[in-house]
Amino acid sequence: MMSYIRALGSFGTHKDSKMMVEAEVILSSMSGNPRFPDPIPSLAEVESSYDEYLAHLTRAEWTRGRVDRALKRESKAKLAGLLGELAAYVNYVAKGELSILYSSGFPIFTGRKKGKSPDVPIGGRLSDGHVSGEVRFDFASLGRDMTYEYTYAIWTSAEEVQPESPELQWEKSLFTTRSRNNLIKGLPSRAIVFAKVRGINRHGVGDWSDAVSLIVR
Repeated sequence: MMSYIRALGSFGTHKDSKMMVEAEVILSSMSGNPRFPDPIPSLAEVESSYDEYLAHLTRAEWTRGRVDRALKRESKAKLAGLLGELAAYVNYVAKGELSILYSSGFPIFTGRKKGKSPDVPIGGRLSDGHVSGEVRFDFASLGRDMTYEYTYAIWTSAEEVQPESPELQWEKSLFTTRSRNNLIKGLPSRAIVFAKVRGINRHGVGDWSDAVSLIVR
C-alpha cells in the first residue's frame, strides 16, 4: 500500500478566519522558498487576491451591506481558486515528498490509499473564449484529488500539420485541478491552436491525451 500524500487545495468552504490564516501561512512559507522557484500562479497574484479579499471582508463586517457581502464572497472564491491552482503546482513539484510539501505551508493529507497512475484523459475539446485570442480547454475528469498538466502549440502557417509533427513547438506546461473552463489566452487570431493534457497523482504521471485543435477567432 502506497502513501497518497498531497497538499490539500480545497479552501472555498472554510470559514473566513481560517482561510485568512491559511493564506497568510502559505504566502509566507512559499515566499523565497528555493523548492518552489516558479510558482503557478505567481505569489504576487495570490497576494493581490488576498489583499482584495481582506479589504472586502473588513468592509463587509463593518457595513453588513448586501453589496459588500457579495463582493466579499466573490473575492473569497477568487482567492480559493488561486490557492487550489497553487496547491496543484506544489503537488507537481513535491511528488509526495513530505519535507517539500510541509515547507509550502499548505495543509497536507498523509492518509494511505491504494492506487495507480492516472488514466489517459478523454473528451478533450477546445472552444472559443469570451474574447478574441482566447480559447477554453475542457476534458473529462479523472476523479477527485487529481492534478492536470496541459500544454498547447500554435500553428500559423498555411501548410497543414499533424499534432505529432516535430514542427509544432509546445509551450511551457500549465497546471490545474479542474477539468473544465481552462483558459488559454493571448493567441494570434486565425492561428490553429493544439492542446493536450495528462493526469498526475501520487502514484505517477499518466500519458498525454490525443491533441485537439481549433482555429482561433
